[in-house]
Amino acid sequence: MNIFYDIPTESWYHDQESMQLFAGAEKEEIHYKQNQNNQTLIPISIFPGSRMLVVGILTSLNPKKESGIGGNMTLFQDLSLYLLEHGILVLVFTVETFHTIPVKGFLFSSISNKWIEVKMPLPDIVYNRIPSRGFEASEDFQQLINYFQDHGMNLFNPCFLDKYMMYEALMEDGSLTNHLPSTIILSDCDGLRAFLKSHRHIYLKPSKGSQGKGIYTLIENPDETLQFNSLKHSESFPNFSSFWEHKKMLLMRRAYLAQRAVIPKKLNGHRYDYRVLVHYENGFYKITGKAVRMSQTQEITTHTPRGGKLFPYKNLQSRNLNRKLAYIAQKCGLILSKKFGFLGEFSIDIGEDSTGSLFIYEVNSKPMQFDEEEIEASRLLHLKNLFIELTLLNRTRK
Repeated sequence: MNIFYDIPTESWYHDQESMQLFAGAEKEEIHYKQNQNNQTLIPISIFPGSRMLVVGILTSLNPKKESGIGGNMTLFQDLSLYLLEHGILVLVFTVETFHTIPVKGFLFSSISNKWIEVKMPLPDIVYNRIPSRGFEASEDFQQLINYFQDHGMNLFNPCFLDKYMMYEALMEDGSLTNHLPSTIILSDCDGLRAFLKSHRHIYLKPSKGSQGKGIYTLIENPDETLQFNSLKHSESFPNFSSFWEHKKMLLMRRAYLAQRAVIPKKLNGHRYDYRVLVHYENGFYKITGKAVRMSQTQEITTHTPRGGKLFPYKNLQSRNLNRKLAYIAQKCGLILSKKFGFLGEFSIDIGEDSTGSLFIYEVNSKPMQFDEEEIEASRLLHLKNLFIELTLLNRTRK
C-alpha cells in the first residue's frame, strides 16, 4: 500500500481500493483515491486493525534553520525514516503548528530530502523533544499537556529533569542512596562554606545544565587556601571569604548545586564515566546501550564537547558491572517515572570511584544521539517497539 499527501487540498489518501484505513488517536479516515498525480510520499504497511500508528515529535520553532524547526533534526530524520519502514507515520510539530486549523506538522520526505508541512492526524504518541526548559514551565505547555490527556494521546517523557529534584527523588526512595554523592542546593555563603568544610573537594554544577557547561570544582587545601577550577583555567584564593567575594555573582545568578567530588577511577591517567541508554519494555527498564567517555584535555568532565573521547565499553565490562548498571537503570526508571511521569527513554551518566563503587551524576530524559552507531540502531529499534506497545495498550483501555 502507498500513502499519498496532496498539498493543494491538504488531504491524505491511499491506493488500495479494498482497504479501509484510519490514522491516529481520533481514528481519522484515510480515503482511497483511484488516480494519483502526486509522487508517493510514504510507502507504508498497515498497523494492526487497519489503523496506522502516528507518532508526533513535539519540538519548537527555530527560524534560523531552513526547515524552521528546532531541536535535534538529525535524530528526528533518522527516527522518521526508520519508523516509516515499519508502517509508522512520524510527524514533527510545535505548539504553534498544533494550534492551527487544521493541525499542521512536518513530514520528512526521502524523495525531496526535506521537511514538508502537512495536515497532521492527532498522534497516538507524543514524543517530547522540546529543547527549552523555559517553555516546559509555561502555561502554554501545561495547556498542551491537558489537551493530550483529554484526547487520549500518550505523552512520552513529560519534562526535563532538574538535577537536584532527581537527587531528592532518588534519596527519598532510599534504594539508590549508596550511588548518590552528597548534594545540596547552593543557596547562600554559609551553606556552601559548611559543605566544603565537610567534603574538602566538591563540584559546583548548574542544576539545569547539560554537557558539562558551567561546571567547576572547588578544593579546600590543608592550609585553608582554596583552588577554584573551570574547564580552562584555575584560580587560587587565600580563604573562603575571598573566594565568595569574587565568585558569588557567578554562582548566584543561576541555580547551582554543590556535590561531593567522587575521586574517580582512572585509566591511563584519565578519568572515565559510563553513559547508559535505557528504554522501558514490558514493565521493565532495560539498558539498550552502554558507552564510556574518557577525559583528555581536562579532568573535570568527560563530555565530548569538553574534550572527552569515546572508549569501548567492552574493554571495561564485567558480569558484576553489567549487573550493577542494570539495577541502577531499573530503579531510576521506576522511581523517576513515579515522581515525574512516565519515562520511556532516558540516559544516565555514572561515575566509578577507585573502589569500584558507582555514582549517579545525572539522568537525562531527552538523551542526545550517541556517537556509537550500534547504540543508535538499538535506540531506533526499542523506540519503535515501545511506541507500538504503548499504543496497543492504550487502545485496549478505550
